[in-house]
Amino acid sequence: MAAKTKAERIWALYKGDEFISVGTIDEIAKETGRSFDNLMFMTHPSYMKRKSAGNKLRLYEVDDDE
Repeated sequence: MAAKTKAERIWALYKGDEFISVGTIDEIAKETGRSFDNLMFMTHPSYMKRKSAGNKLRLYEVDDDE
């Protein structure tokens, strides 16, 4: 089976230590009102380097062993 794209994977969105949402990028975008492209950018290492730590939004991939 082919590997899932980033858009097909399951992600968890946090603001600091506060849980916001979980699902695919598209599901999180619909739930939070953030754009798909903005959420996809959060999956790149450059996003983590761009802002200081603290209360910024972060996406973490959820390991879904199939």
